[in-house]
Amino acid sequence: MGLAVAVASVAVAISAPQAHGIEAHCLEARAPLAAGAIPASANFMPVACPAGGMASAFRYDRTHGCTHAARTIAAGEIVPAYPEFERNMIEPGQSLRLVVSDGPVRIERTVEAMQAAKSGEKLFVKTDDGQILSVRYESAAP
Repeated sequence: MGLAVAVASVAVAISAPQAHGIEAHCLEARAPLAAGAIPASANFMPVACPAGGMASAFRYDRTHGCTHAARTIAAGEIVPAYPEFERNMIEPGQSLRLVVSDGPVRIERTVEAMQAAKSGEKLFVKTDDGQILSVRYESAAP
């Protein structure tokens, strides 16, 4: 069989967070985030960093290949930006379209992401019938 690829229906790539036309390396939480949770870009907005130091808010988890909240983050709190902010990233539980092709034959089905992944990375997905598959994620054009 040919290539198995999971594709998100909508993806936007932004190389650096911007706030009012200036480069921002900090984020303001729009909603609280529990310690250990995977941050979602939609729950943060880029802002200018305040004067003085800030407490670390995120840690990278090598086992799962993504960033987690190192502590509870309150709504409205300003924290340093995490590496995956606003990048093409799949989150656990997100619905994807699995495309399998072999020559002229193309099969598509809906699957659920079981882990976080960026474009080009491999991830595990679960089908409606509970089957677990390893696929490579490629973002689709918006």
